[in-house]
Amino acid sequence: MPSSRALVAAVVALLSYVDRSRMRRAHAGLPRYRTYGNPALPPVVLIPGLDGCASFYAGALPELTRERFVVVYELPLVSAANRDAYTFSYLARGLADALDELDIDAAPVVGESFGGVVAMHAALEHETRVTRLLLLSSLAKTELTTEVWLKKTFALPVVRVIGRAFPNVAQTIFAYVHASDVVEASEPEWVTNFFIKEASWAHHASVMARLSIVIPLDITARVVHLRQKTRLVYGADDTFTGATTDALLALLPDADKVALPGGHLPHLTSPKAFARLVLDFVAGK
Repeated sequence: MPSSRALVAAVVALLSYVDRSRMRRAHAGLPRYRTYGNPALPPVVLIPGLDGCASFYAGALPELTRERFVVVYELPLVSAANRDAYTFSYLARGLADALDELDIDAAPVVGESFGGVVAMHAALEHETRVTRLLLLSSLAKTELTTEVWLKKTFALPVVRVIGRAFPNVAQTIFAYVHASDVVEASEPEWVTNFFIKEASWAHHASVMARLSIVIPLDITARVVHLRQKTRLVYGADDTFTGATTDALLALLPDADKVALPGGHLPHLTSPKAFARLVLDFVAGK
């Protein structure tokens, strides 16, 4: 009869196998980008945030594709091959490569939060490929609130440890912990539920790699050199990146700032209004 220690080890091994198998199925064959609408229309590029949840743009897509060919850039997953090179510049290079594959010389780029930082790097390092920038709930320097600092200091190390054996479990825990950052208490419960459901399926190692480059972020000295017309969009009730949006605006005197109802994810909660903002901006209005 197996010992209790051997039984525990077997259970852990089984859970680990199931956990990793689910993660592999969820992310098998992830493309470099997804496209929507008529390729004959002018393009616009959307970049998702930290968790890579392009689904947050889903409500806006029907409106956007009426006037634009939409390219959603899928943030590359971290792997043994790119782990040491996983930087914002690496992610920006991937965006330029995606445009090459689609034979798009240049396009306006919309970046959400972490994706906005990728968009700024693309605009700085591949200047001719980005015609306009719309930065949604984004930042040039990470400013941690007390609550977020506590999560980073105490909860995140635990999540990382769990993630070594059970990445999907760890990502689900992270989604629950992170939900209160990006969803305001005043917002409907469905927003929290939707965020947790979608973020729980994110590639855990990649989310951790993205955290490692965004937590120490400070590109304030660089963004002043952005040449593209820029619009900052934010949720009127956003307590997560509302202050960083204001700080970014102070660095970009030619940019404008537009509020939408909601918190950190106004493109999820007000998709039609968000889509209209994007379409007007990229059309030069």
